[in-house]
Amino acid sequence: MAQNNAPTFMVDGIRTIAIHNDVVRVQFHELDQDGKPADVVKLMIPMRQLQQIADALKNIKR
Repeated sequence: MAQNNAPTFMVDGIRTIAIHNDVVRVQFHELDQDGKPADVVKLMIPMRQLQQIADALKNIKR
């Protein structure tokens, strides 16, 4: 069986969203011990895939 070594990130929110060269860049943050946001990870999504990803997130059920 293949082992999944993909990183896992816990985020508290989104710091910024920007589009440059048809790539959406989403900068996520977590809250540090003082309650201040600290950058965690940047997600880069090609614009042509954005709707598919947005639809999948919208359809999440509890």
